[in-house]
Parts: sequence; C-alpha cells; structure tokens
Amino acid sequence: MLGRGVLSTLYTLSQQKTYTLTLYLDIDQNKQSNRRRGYVVQGEALIKSLKAQQKRSDRFDTACKQALSLVRSLKPKGKTALIVVHPESKLRELVQIELPFPISIHWRRGAFLRPIVEAMDEHERYGVVLTDNQRARVFTVVMGELTEHEDLFSETGQRTRSLGADQMRSQKRHDQRHQEEMASHAKRVIDALHDLSRLIVGGTPKATGQLVRLLPTRLRGKLVDTVSMRVGGSQKEVLNKIIAVQMRMERDREKEIVEGVLAELHDRGKAVAGFAAVLDAVNQGRVWTLVYGKGYTNNAGECGSCDAYSPHAKGPCVYCGEDVHPLPQCVDRLSQSVIEMGGRVEVVDGDAKKKLDKPGGIAAMLRY
Repeated sequence: MLGRGVLSTLYTLSQQKTYTLTLYLDIDQNKQSNRRRGYVVQGEALIKSLKAQQKRSDRFDTACKQALSLVRSLKPKGKTALIVVHPESKLRELVQIELPFPISIHWRRGAFLRPIVEAMDEHERYGVVLTDNQRARVFTVVMGELTEHEDLFSETGQRTRSLGADQMRSQKRHDQRHQEEMASHAKRVIDALHDLSRLIVGGTPKATGQLVRLLPTRLRGKLVDTVSMRVGGSQKEVLNKIIAVQMRMERDREKEIVEGVLAELHDRGKAVAGFAAVLDAVNQGRVWTLVYGKGYTNNAGECGSCDAYSPHAKGPCVYCGEDVHPLPQCVDRLSQSVIEMGGRVEVVDGDAKKKLDKPGGIAAMLRY
C-alpha cells in the first residue's frame, strides 16, 4: 500500500541533484492484454521511447535496467504500478496502487509524484463501520483500498411484542433489556474505532442512529455521513458506496477551501493568488496550504545557485542574480516543497476549480 510514509521516503531519497527514473504502468488484470503480461511490453516501450529522447549515460542505462528488472518480476495485484529508481541512493521502489493512473515515464530531478499527491488529496483515509442490532464490521479505506479490521458479534436478542395485558410488565422488562443490549453493542463498536481521520457509519437506520448518539466527542467530530447499507454486503459493494460518499464530501470540502482563500484575498488577509505570488511565498517558506486546480500547469525556472523558483524559465534569478534554468513539472516540485516545509497541498476540481480559475488557478494560504 502507498501510504504517506512511503511517499515521504520517495521524496527524501530522490531529491538529489542527480536524476531519478519514475515509471507508471497500467497493470489492471481486468484488461485482457495485461493478463498476458502486456504491462511488461508496455514498460519496455516506455523506456525505449525515453532512451530516444535522452542523452545516454551509465547512470541512465543502470536506472533503466533496474526498472525493467522490477517490471519483469512484478506480480500484479492492483491497477497501477509505480516504480522509482535512484541509482546513487540505491533506491529501487515498486508500489502497487488500487487506483488507475495514466501511464508515463520521467527522468528528472526528484521522483515525479504529482499524480500521487493529487490522488492522496482526493482519497483521504476514512474509517467505515457497518452495523445492525447484532453485528458490526469495521473498515478503513485509503487510496481506493478497503481493509476490514473487525467483525463484531454481540448477544443481542430480538425485540418481540407480547399480546396479553397481563404480560405488559414482562414486555417492558424485555424492551429495556433489548435497549441495554443494543447500547452495549454500540459501545463495543465505538471501542473498536480509533486513529481514524474521517468516519462514515452505515447499516440499518435504527442501529446507525443508536451508534451515532453514543459517539464520544473525539469521534463525533470526525463523522461525515451516515448511509443505508446491508451489513452483510460484499467488500466491493461497500467500497463503491464509500467512494461515492468520499467524492461528494471532497467536492464540498474543496468549495469551502476555495471560498476561504477568496475571502482572505478579498480582505487582504493571509492568502496570495497567481503564479508569481505563490512562487514568491514558497521561496520564503510562508505557505501553509497550496491550492490549485486539477491539471494546472505553467512555465517556471529554478536558480542553479540558490535553488529559488522563478516565474520565468530563463534569465537572472530575482534573489541572487544567477542564471535560471527551466523547471519541468513545476507544480509537482512546488507541491513537494510545500509538503517538505510541513504544509498541505489541496487539488480542487469541479465548481471549486472554476472559482479558483478567476484569480489565476493557483493560490496559497499563508502562515504569516
């Protein structure tokens, strides 16, 4: 699984002056061509194409051979394979991801991880609990992967109705015991929930209502939605339902983020917009949150002396006056810099992207 720990390692080990090879392959076994190891042919073709564009060197040839070795030894389990090779640090990483990414290959300073950063922003870590009166299932969903952690059963009796008037007292005691058993079951489920960033509760209406009422403050603040769902549903059914909720919640959250940025800009607060202003804020280490529209691109440069980013690809650096050289995938590098300084990166789409287009398609919330 590609977690933030792996992502951080790839950033740290590959951010050298020397180049890194990054390869994205389609390994989805639902596609007939991939069942016959078509992804190997795909990888060979990408590397051959890259070789035709690059100046040959021992480093480059070594990186290509190591990448092909990883591709040929691959046993597909996901939809995309991410391969990163950096010969100097002896980094050879292969990660399988349950999300589709466009196939591509890159030979540049630093691993090309912008697609991963955008996907991790889009697919945050969610906790999911499905419950009825007797059973509960606990899941986490990260980057399109569903993991089941608990399958809890409780000795909760069925609620019954007595008919005779002389049985009213017995019925009340039975109802009270049934409510206590349901509450005890809900508390067992709550105890199984920990270290979750966001929470979705699903199942039968009565059981989900009981669980939500009993949620402690630390979990209530993480609850984003309740959904009606079969507790015994397949993992695929659960995952599809949760991804639909995630997408809707993400679009709503993105609108709030962009509206907050626009409000700060209107009040001349702690925000800047436009490519040049954002670059300047990143150079000064002032960016708390970088926000840009999905697919945003621009031309930029990097100073060969002080490493400052520049809104022009050639010419003198605005900070030290030394020469600036072109910076490929500049938004990827900006995202990387913000993460390394402890900031966040938010990639927005839909209505939020349209609103952000007006002040330039890219903005930043500032620390000061």
